[in-house]
Amino acid sequence: MGSTEEKTRIVVLGIDALTPTLVRRWADEGHLPHFARLIREGCFGNLRSTGEYSSPQAWPSFMTGVNPGKHGMFSFLQRVPRSYEFHHNTSQDIKVETVFSILSRHQRRVAALNIPCTYPAQPVNGIVVGGWLTPSLKAARATYPASLADQLRAQWGGYPFHADAKRHVIAGRYRRALNNLLKALDTKAQVAEHLYRQADWDLFAVALVETDAAQHYFWPYCDPKHPLHDEVDRRWCNDPVLEIYKHADAALGRLMQSLDANTILIVMSDHGGGILNEGRAYVRSFLSELGLLVLKAGNTPRGLVGTIRGKLGSVAEKVGRSFLPKNIKSMILSSRLGRRAVERYYARSFTRDNDWSRTKAYSFYWETQPWVNLAGREPDGIVQPGAEYEQVRDYIISALSRAKDPATGQPAAAKVMRREDVYQGPHVEDFPDIAIWWNLDIPLSGLVLEDNGRLLQAKHEVDMAGLYGGHSPDGTVALWGPGVHAGQTLEEAKIEDLAPTILYLLGHAVPDYMDGAPLLRALEDDLGSSPLVYEQGQESTAQSPNEVYTDDEEAAVKERLKDLGYI
Repeated sequence: MGSTEEKTRIVVLGIDALTPTLVRRWADEGHLPHFARLIREGCFGNLRSTGEYSSPQAWPSFMTGVNPGKHGMFSFLQRVPRSYEFHHNTSQDIKVETVFSILSRHQRRVAALNIPCTYPAQPVNGIVVGGWLTPSLKAARATYPASLADQLRAQWGGYPFHADAKRHVIAGRYRRALNNLLKALDTKAQVAEHLYRQADWDLFAVALVETDAAQHYFWPYCDPKHPLHDEVDRRWCNDPVLEIYKHADAALGRLMQSLDANTILIVMSDHGGGILNEGRAYVRSFLSELGLLVLKAGNTPRGLVGTIRGKLGSVAEKVGRSFLPKNIKSMILSSRLGRRAVERYYARSFTRDNDWSRTKAYSFYWETQPWVNLAGREPDGIVQPGAEYEQVRDYIISALSRAKDPATGQPAAAKVMRREDVYQGPHVEDFPDIAIWWNLDIPLSGLVLEDNGRLLQAKHEVDMAGLYGGHSPDGTVALWGPGVHAGQTLEEAKIEDLAPTILYLLGHAVPDYMDGAPLLRALEDDLGSSPLVYEQGQESTAQSPNEVYTDDEEAAVKERLKDLGYI
């Protein structure tokens, strides 16, 4: 891999939801000259994401080289085992060592800037700026070391973890929303360029996430297949998605210009963008139509009490947040009992109307993939393990596979599967029982099923205001630099391949538990001729959960998750 003086270095530019079809189209049209150079001089291709092709699954897979069934991250909000409650997933919930930690153990110098799922910042041999769910630079462990937060405040006046955009989209202030996204992306890129020059890094990684938000809000502009494509208002901007891609292209160009002859650049995304299929908004209602999810009767004493308790709880929560003195709120929320009480309140707001004594399957508001109400696992489970459990899963799979979009007659879902058909590893049992891949060719106007002569029609139950674009399973990957094949297409790459590729290029053995493999086919003979060495690794790095968010920080994080449709 070269002498100490000529050691290989790796720079990773992550561009959230960077979509390969858009990159190729706009590079060919001359809009993205630096991506065009990347394609021409590097090895470029699609990068297959994880099962849910979502950020909380994919970014940990990038960092660990394993599928979500091993690293344990399914969603930003994840169910607490053996309960109907949830907790916020953070960096402490990633149960496999990251590539930043592995390299730090080997005294290699690393930087991880704005990578999703890295808050709170974990100690490394280098620096970390937490991902977009970091509440602010004032939060404990927003950066590592803590002094980096002071440096960012002094030199940049802060750090734009999350751009204020969605409320402006909803209000029709599109230009302001886009400008906020562009400013956040540009600032993050400039901070990264500054920090890159401060040290001799072995691995330097930065993520720009504003591309994902722009596609969620403005996808109809760039996709001729979207039913709203011809109806959008172009007076303020012909294509806002192209505009933010141009800013990402400029950041890429500056980065390429700054790299020396020993540095390999990896450009990647966690998933791609596409039409937003709103199938998840119908799942809870659909389970109810099938008779699997039974709600409490509103006019029964039990149902009435539940409704009243729910409304009182909502009022109490708002009053407490608004009028309790800050020191009292902090005292309550600083205790584990207080934190769990708040989380129980939010979790139960999604399921409080369920009659568990008759419910065989349910879904949470934020993830919507179906769970079976399994005896021995759920607190009030009624479905027996074994044959009955499989019968319920078979029925859900069959019904959702046959469900149609009423406007087009197309299948609502491309594929409906058991969770173990998608994920492998010790944490699969913490994931929903059914995995749904929605039909990404349609936005979905409803969910209907002709079943035994009955027409079952689900209701839309999730607030998706302002969201018009979704995710797709194919993201982008490119390698560029010394020893990389030029002008070739990289076939069949998956996001789990990136961590082992980084380790291989830096001359380290690859842990044998990793699901990915180094992308040797992207490398010329000289660079790819070193023997591929595997080592036995310790897969689990589970930590004891700590209280991460204060009351106000939790509220801010929930708003960010709502902005991108995660809750």
